[in-house]
Amino acid sequence: VDLLEQAPRASSYLPHSDDALLAPLLAALHADPGANDSLAQWAARVHTTERTLARRSQQALGMSLPAWRQRLRVLRSLPRLEAGDKVDSIARDLGYGSASAFIAMFRKLMGVTPDEFRKGVPAGTGKRDIANTIANY
Repeated sequence: VDLLEQAPRASSYLPHSDDALLAPLLAALHADPGANDSLAQWAARVHTTERTLARRSQQALGMSLPAWRQRLRVLRSLPRLEAGDKVDSIARDLGYGSASAFIAMFRKLMGVTPDEFRKGVPAGTGKRDIANTIANY
C-alpha cells in the first residue's frame, strides 16, 4: 500500500472501446465530462436504441455508461482537488447540480469525501483505500 501511494498517478484509468457506436460517445464525454445527456439522447445521436447502447457498453467497457461517466468525472476531479480547487466549482464543471451531489458520488466511488481525499486520509481508518478503489475498477 505504501508503494502504491508513492507511485505516479495515471491521468486516466478508464476502459476504452473502438466500437462504432461507443467511440464517438466516449470521445464526446472525454471532451465534456459535464454533459448530462441521457442514454436515450446518446442513443438517438448514434442512431441506435438505448438497449443496444447499454448492452454494447456493458460488453465493451465492462460497465454501464452512467458508471463509466461517473468514473470519468471522479478521475477528472482528482487533479483539481489536489490543486485546491473549490468543490462547488468542480461539481458545477462536472455537471452536478450541487456540491452535495458531487460529494455523495465521490464518497460512494472513492470511500472518502473530496476533503478527506485532499487531506490524504490514511488507509486503515475504516474507509476504503483510494488506490485499492481505483485498482478494483
